[in-house]
Amino acid sequence: MRNRPFELWLIWQNVETRQRYHVGRLLHENGVYTFSYETDGYRRKLAEAMDNGYRPHLAFPDINKTYISKKLFGPFARRLPDTRRPDYPIVLRELGLTAECTEMDVLRATGGILATDSYEFVSPILVENDIFVMDFFVAGWRYYNGDLAIDQLQVGDDVEFLLDPENKHDHKAVVVMSVNGEKLGFIPAFYSGWMFEVIEKRSSFQARVEAIHPEAVPHRKLCIGVVGEVNEHVDIQDVLNDQEELRVVMC
Repeated sequence: MRNRPFELWLIWQNVETRQRYHVGRLLHENGVYTFSYETDGYRRKLAEAMDNGYRPHLAFPDINKTYISKKLFGPFARRLPDTRRPDYPIVLRELGLTAECTEMDVLRATGGILATDSYEFVSPILVENDIFVMDFFVAGWRYYNGDLAIDQLQVGDDVEFLLDPENKHDHKAVVVMSVNGEKLGFIPAFYSGWMFEVIEKRSSFQARVEAIHPEAVPHRKLCIGVVGEVNEHVDIQDVLNDQEELRVVMC
């Protein structure tokens, strides 16, 4: 898969229905930031969001315009922790980041979530010519055996995924296991539908430990990277139409 700009999706949630919509796309490439609305398609995109009460961000009123800046747009930069905070190095460490991280790294790590609105930034799953790439931080870490296994884990280690269709919280839940059989947690729910389909249809993939952050908060301790190829049994459009799937990008 070719190199791509750092990409994050802007998600808006209707607080009444709890439905999420992919309304915009933020890119960073060669020192330039661009923001545009997701005007292609209808389902779970800007058009359906607007039919369900969404109105364009006040700072980006024109839904047909591509906004360009050499700095992270002010309304998004204000969603980041203040770098002047005395405890900022601790904040970065808890997010599993270093002092060399970019604003996009921090935005991805925090989601840019504020208590005053219903926006969130997420990372997409990239799919190109049936090859997909994704990464995620293991969810539910504090409830399972991750801390018991973390000293034995190394970057590059393989991990295993197990389907958990009887899970009462998510019928498409996928468990993350170490090669030594320790239950580390789950694939985050927003990604699990995709991997559930990939695994159920016996597509090939490789999942490995991408980063380990022992001092981070539980939901940022272990990052898993996945590369795979979907086979002819996976209906990508069907997965895209799943009401809980928002993070797949067709390149």
